[in-house]
Amino acid sequence: MPRAKITAYINQDLVAAMRRLAVHQGRSASDVLEDAVHRFFDATRQEGEHHALMARFDRIMARLALLEQGQETLFELTAHTTRFVMSVSPDIPEMDKADVNARGSERFRNVIAAMVAKLRTGRSILRDQFGPTIEHSTPDSHVGAAAE
Repeated sequence: MPRAKITAYINQDLVAAMRRLAVHQGRSASDVLEDAVHRFFDATRQEGEHHALMARFDRIMARLALLEQGQETLFELTAHTTRFVMSVSPDIPEMDKADVNARGSERFRNVIAAMVAKLRTGRSILRDQFGPTIEHSTPDSHVGAAAE
């Protein structure tokens, strides 16, 4: 690449150190100075990339904190619901337990199948009820986010 001549004023001590280094390495003072400028710009670019990466990590951590809060809320709701159901459910006579367990298993499979079918369509009761306030992320939605 062709070089351009520039005039720069730098401290005499730096000039002397640059010339000593050039002689020691068998290079021109211009080459030493050019290497120093390249290193400065590389460090600046890397620092900018580091700050962008840290900002991205901060956004990810904030989203993880929201997920953790949501999981805690869901666990709390599930625990209270389970306690309530167990406190109001009558005892099942021994001779009816097999039939009740079979019906319960079938109902549970039906509920799970309905959940899976609805979630596969990209919909959920949560999104249906609260609409656009709930952000739905797909694996592809983060592809462009890495460039942020």
